[in-house]
Amino acid sequence: MKYERLVVSRIVSELMNFFFSMGAHDFTTHVLRNEKGFEICVESDYSGNPSSKIREMTRLLRMPRAREMEEYSWSLSGDISTGQEIYLVGIMTDDVTVEHDEETGRVRISLTRLLE
Repeated sequence: MKYERLVVSRIVSELMNFFFSMGAHDFTTHVLRNEKGFEICVESDYSGNPSSKIREMTRLLRMPRAREMEEYSWSLSGDISTGQEIYLVGIMTDDVTVEHDEETGRVRISLTRLLE
């Protein structure tokens, strides 16, 4: 379980870095651990009009989970996020939904990471 907590904290960290790179001022995260795994909900604002960046983020987050690549992939990511590491979140999670409201400039991401 210690490894799982570390993975979940890295997922939240990657998402936070991504949204800070998009000018976020208000970032909220909620993590629920249950017997099946973890549910992570992230909500953030952003500045400007980064619709293409959000579409690309959504595409990368929806990559299928790759359990066999998890440890190797995290070792490649390093500690400084450039925004390109968001694909790591996709291969570390089982289910992702993204809700984007351009009018309010907010994004809500719900992720599920199931235990093995």
